[in-house]
Formats: sequence, structure tokens, C-alpha cells
Amino acid sequence: MEDMCTDRKSFSGSSVRSVACVCALLAAIHSLLASRWAKGLASRFAGPRRRNGLYRSIYNAQSVVLMVWATWWFSRLPDRELYRAPAPWSWLLRAGQVASLGVVLATVRASGMPSTGLPQLRCFLRRAEPEPEPEAQGPPPTTDREGMAAVGPFRFSRHPSNLASVALFSLFPRMTANRAALAAVVAIYAVLGAMHEEHRLMRMYGVAYERYRRSVPFLVPGLSRGTG
Repeated sequence: MEDMCTDRKSFSGSSVRSVACVCALLAAIHSLLASRWAKGLASRFAGPRRRNGLYRSIYNAQSVVLMVWATWWFSRLPDRELYRAPAPWSWLLRAGQVASLGVVLATVRASGMPSTGLPQLRCFLRRAEPEPEPEAQGPPPTTDREGMAAVGPFRFSRHPSNLASVALFSLFPRMTANRAALAAVVAIYAVLGAMHEEHRLMRMYGVAYERYRRSVPFLVPGLSRGTG
């Protein structure tokens, strides 16, 4: 109880605004570094071979570093509890978070290892010529490239990792004001990022992706198809 009183006394709306601003800044960095402009700039300065071999691995590494820093910073902010789910509901919420992490891992597996940057890095270290990672992260094309292979989570959602991210940050058994602000920013970025990804995938695969769009919901399984 003493900790709760301390939290309530020191908490102010500025913490929520700080969370929203920092999350928005990290989202902007994420989007900028994933853009064609940033990749083209890296290719001009480092050369195509270094860009293709190292860019995705460095991109993922900086994402992890920023996430670790943001988690440390977030944990030091004053906060205020909104609600705390009792057992057994708290167990269900935690199970939902674990399932969300499973969906993210399954999405990476279904979309292919090139999205991790490891195949390109291995090729670079062997002094071969690595191929660039896919322009956008989505289901792989079928062998005849006439459609998309709706495998794993891509059978139910066109952007399963985005949906899983929203669930992961929304299912805390103990919800606080700062966590609620974080969940809201993640939800907004997940939807906007998925919409942007749609355009990149359409540009990359054309008619094949359009066929896939017609059969699989945009984000939430069971909702209307073709959104975005």
C-alpha cells in the first residue's frame, strides 16, 4: 500500500505525455530506418554489398537496444494504477500475452528468415554477394508467384505481428496510466504501419497480393476483408 500511495502522489499527467512522445519518436525512427530512402542512402554510402549484407541485422540490433532503453526509462517514471485483474483473470491475460509473443515468432517463421537479416549476414561474412531483404514483410509468394502463400498466422490476418503487438501491450493484468498510453500509441502505430505495409506489398507483388487481400482480413480475424 505504501508503494501505491507513493505512485499516486508523485504521478502527474506529464508522465503520460512523456510516454506518448517517446513512443512516437521511437516509432518515427523505426519507420524512417525501414524506408526505401534510408536503405538507398545506406547503399550509396556503404555500397550495395555492405548495405545488403549488414543493414537488416543492424536495423534489428538497434531496435533491440532502443527497446531495452525504453523499458528501463519507462520503469522509472511515476505512474498511477487504473485497475488490477485478480486471479484467475490475471492468468488468462498473461496467457494472452504469451500467445501474442508466439504469434510474433510464428509470423517471423512464416515470412521467412531474410526478415531477420541472418541469411544476408552469413552471406556477407562468407564474402559472397548477399541478396537484399524483402521490401516489405508479409507472406511469401507461391512458387508460381501467382498468389501469396497464406501460411501460419497469415491465414487469419494480413498483419498478424501488428495485431499481436497490440494484444501484448493491452493485456497487462495490472494496467496503469503509463501502460494505457503505451498501449494506445502501439495500437495507432500498428494500424498505420499495417496500412503503409499494404501499399509496399501491393507495389511489390501486385495482382498476387490483391488476390490475397480479398481472402484474408486486414488485421483482426473475422472482420471484413480488403481494408487498408
